Amino acid sequence: MTTNSSFRLMATGACLVTLAACAGHSTSAGATPDVQAASAAMQSSGATGSLIDVADRLAAEGNHAAAIPLYRSLLGGSDGDRARVGLAASLNATGSPEEAMKVLRSLIDDKNASGDAWHAMGKTFLSLGQFDQALAAFTEASNRMSGDGRPRSGRGIALAALGRLDDAVESFDSAGDTLGQSNKALVLAAWDQPDEAIAILEPIVSNAEGGPRDRQNLAFAYLMAGRDKDAERMARLDLDAATVADTFGFYNAIKSLTPEERMRSLAIGAISPATDGATPGNLRLTDTEDRDAAANRLVTDPASADTVEMMPAAPAAPATPVAEKKPYQQGDIPPLLESEGWALQIAAYRTVKELIRGWDLLHAANQDILNGIEPRRSEVDFGTRDTKPSGFYYRLNAGPLKSLAEARELCNALKANGTDCWIRPPEPSEGKKPTDAE
Repeated sequence: MTTNSSFRLMATGACLVTLAACAGHSTSAGATPDVQAASAAMQSSGATGSLIDVADRLAAEGNHAAAIPLYRSLLGGSDGDRARVGLAASLNATGSPEEAMKVLRSLIDDKNASGDAWHAMGKTFLSLGQFDQALAAFTEASNRMSGDGRPRSGRGIALAALGRLDDAVESFDSAGDTLGQSNKALVLAAWDQPDEAIAILEPIVSNAEGGPRDRQNLAFAYLMAGRDKDAERMARLDLDAATVADTFGFYNAIKSLTPEERMRSLAIGAISPATDGATPGNLRLTDTEDRDAAANRLVTDPASADTVEMMPAAPAAPATPVAEKKPYQQGDIPPLLESEGWALQIAAYRTVKELIRGWDLLHAANQDILNGIEPRRSEVDFGTRDTKPSGFYYRLNAGPLKSLAEARELCNALKANGTDCWIRPPEPSEGKKPTDAE
């Protein structure tokens, strides 16, 4: 069994499909580039089936780089609508939600659009951080897919990102499946209710229902509950140590956000944003009986944790020479006044002086990455309250950045250099500076 993850693709290695056109025959001179790409993608294949089935199978295996040209080659045929839905899903998985939206628009303009098309539209809106639109699309999909829990689970994610926790929980419960319950637990953990999340996920993980997705959600819940060692052991069943460290760094960074902001960061795939146009797709975590059994032991017999086999470490990347960094002279930091583009949040400070010095230090440490990127500040006041965060903060942002793909690429580079960051759409208004904030 395989399942989607928000983490980077680590390896695919799967052969594609061999059809008659690939058995040593060349593409005709009049073939379109998409058809040529589709033929090239299939030359190393090993299964059989119609082209649309082949494309769906490749996408299900996480091999989106091979699926995309196949889908494109089918857009003008009898399977065109199904191909558009599949193409949009693969474009989303490879970090191109804007292009996915263009593909889906022609389908959605048709009043007879399928539930699958509306579901794909909802997922695309989520990737773009447009949560109101995502909710509307998932609702439409739910109306057209009465027996399918996926759009209801999608509605739950959108509702949680909009701050409507009770409505989100109701939507997850109405899905009536493990996916809905696992996503419900993820939301509860993000909403400072990790114990409730753990109570949902441990029974799922300890029996045959659970898979890699549920194990990673449980690791998140453990971490939010302060059970760091349990979180690492669970995450390491499917991920190598470097990926776990990178992912947990993001989890710890978003703890200072409000639950709604945490959910927005999770919903747009910023857990380990991961995919850009050069990356074949998101990591497909393969489930095995051994990993299922190991997860069961971790939940039901914690004393056996030291005997559980973990994912081996990935090979270390060769060191890259870094150019000598020069001090960065910074004056005042202009505020992020408008809701446009994408905010790449790096840190938060109490005073203007701390904010300016923070940017100077971050720029000096990441000069090769931040060259040409302007700093922005946004201001948020959580008021006086017993729970964290509270009080006034200056948020330090890089950007705004024009596209989600650009924001993800920059955040990945900063993380690789040891700087935490997360991506969110800018808020229309994030408060005003108090008179004593200096």
